[in-house]
Amino acid sequence: MEIRQLKYFLAVVDSGSLSRAAQHVFIAQSALSKQIAELEDELGVQLLTRSRNGVSATEAGKIFYEYAQAIQKQICDAKAAVHFSSDTVVGAVVVAMPQSVSAALALALIREARQALPKVALHLNEELTGNLLDQLRQGRVDVAIFTPNIPPADFVFEPFVQEDFYLMHGANYTAAPAAGTVSLKEAASHPLVFPGPQHSHCTRVLVEKIMLDGGAGLLNVVSEINSVPILKNSVEAGNIATIMPQALAAHELASGRFVAHRIDDPAMHRVLGLCTSSHIPATSAKRAVCSLIVEVAHRLCAAGEWAGARPFKA
Repeated sequence: MEIRQLKYFLAVVDSGSLSRAAQHVFIAQSALSKQIAELEDELGVQLLTRSRNGVSATEAGKIFYEYAQAIQKQICDAKAAVHFSSDTVVGAVVVAMPQSVSAALALALIREARQALPKVALHLNEELTGNLLDQLRQGRVDVAIFTPNIPPADFVFEPFVQEDFYLMHGANYTAAPAAGTVSLKEAASHPLVFPGPQHSHCTRVLVEKIMLDGGAGLLNVVSEINSVPILKNSVEAGNIATIMPQALAAHELASGRFVAHRIDDPAMHRVLGLCTSSHIPATSAKRAVCSLIVEVAHRLCAAGEWAGARPFKA
């Protein structure tokens, strides 16, 4: 298998056409078709299907596409690493963060990166947590912000922020508790909406464990929604509540559309950390972005701009 074959395959899938891909990579269409055929022969699977509407990836091709993207990214990273001195911070870094973190951190990180790391191309991906570790393992993502529930053999986890969970409900919620804090059992008793278990490693999985460990029992989950905007809209409009970090509902709380109750238990929080692959070398750009994430997060905590969060202390 040759690197150029990966490049050609990616071009075909991205363009949806052999002729357009051939123009993009500057080779004859017949030569491009030959390279793709050799790649399919080596893998022993059909990667592409051809129809009147163009070319598309098969199911096997879609899987291979993800790996080909990751390999191409690592090759670009390697080229950047050997062409610049160790003191030069240049390159591309892909940072993935769950929806429950991006609301507090993303914009501030983008602003700071433009000033502090002008030669680094920073790419931010907002992802469901069920997708983050696979992308990190494949090398499509350089750094993911996650919680400690990761396979330690595959990843390195460096904690930097601790964030509290709150019971949240709409302003017109008929079963609203009295103002102030609520107990674990009271929080668990409300009809709740959460992401599905496969996409809630940074929220629901943690909350459920805290509830069980604290003797509050199972959560009363009446609906599962894997979209933060839709989840928040359902809480605001319906007779339902949720448990989430305070920063995720900052706009709704400021406008009076949401009401937050701190859950009176010291365990009701999550630890967020930088998660990186233990098998992929770190570039100078990747190390610089990791340092910047921690710096920006701690600054937001100190200024009160990341509500309900504080720097992690072991």
